[in-house]
Amino acid sequence: MQRPQATIMSTLPDDPQDPNARAKRDADAGARELPPDTGNEAAVRYWGAIYAYIRQSGRRDDEARELTQGFIADVLLGRNLLSKLDEGRGQFRTLLLSSVRNYLADVYRFDHAARRHPGRGRLRADDGSADGMADHATPDPESAFHRAWVSMLIRDAADALHAECTERKREMAWDLFESRILRPMLEGAPAPSYESLMERWKLTAPSQVSNTIVTMRRAFAAQLVRMMGATSDNSSAGARGELRELLTLLEGRMQ
Repeated sequence: MQRPQATIMSTLPDDPQDPNARAKRDADAGARELPPDTGNEAAVRYWGAIYAYIRQSGRRDDEARELTQGFIADVLLGRNLLSKLDEGRGQFRTLLLSSVRNYLADVYRFDHAARRHPGRGRLRADDGSADGMADHATPDPESAFHRAWVSMLIRDAADALHAECTERKREMAWDLFESRILRPMLEGAPAPSYESLMERWKLTAPSQVSNTIVTMRRAFAAQLVRMMGATSDNSSAGARGELRELLTLLEGRMQ
């Protein structure tokens, strides 16, 4: 018998239903972009969200990559943006989003000044042609940024949970969770039936599958909160509240 599939939101109690999975996967293309090898963990971690916002703001792929690298070098690393968390500047996601938005505004002003006065600055190759415009069938820049951010958190939480299961020799628990929850949620893969999972692991009752998945969902939710806490205030309540706010925001923008 097929059980209802879980979503990101269902890992946290009393949350609304997760947005449409296929639309989210399409919007997360930026999060799957591979950053250049900078040797900096922050550059690798936040590349997807930064690129997603810039790309969906109307830049061509090559220009979005160039601007993403410029922002990382000049702002994220150059101004040590991560340190701003220690100065009471609020959640890092919000700080990063506003910083990218301001950076693009600065680039726009510089480029237009360069066009008016060619001798005063470097003129970009972008001429504002139609092929540089965003696809209006896909999410706006802010939604693309938030979805890429969620994808980053999910990947980080999944990697941490996988490592924990490997260390504790809980291969079956990880396989049940990955097969039934993660792959359907992230890749759109069909969720295998409980019966097929029971046969795979020589289990005798559906409750063995369901109980294991419930335990893994809770562990995954805890990992998500930890990942969010790394870029929010230090309290568990603050991290959980930030995660709920972000996921609820995504749901609202999908409607």
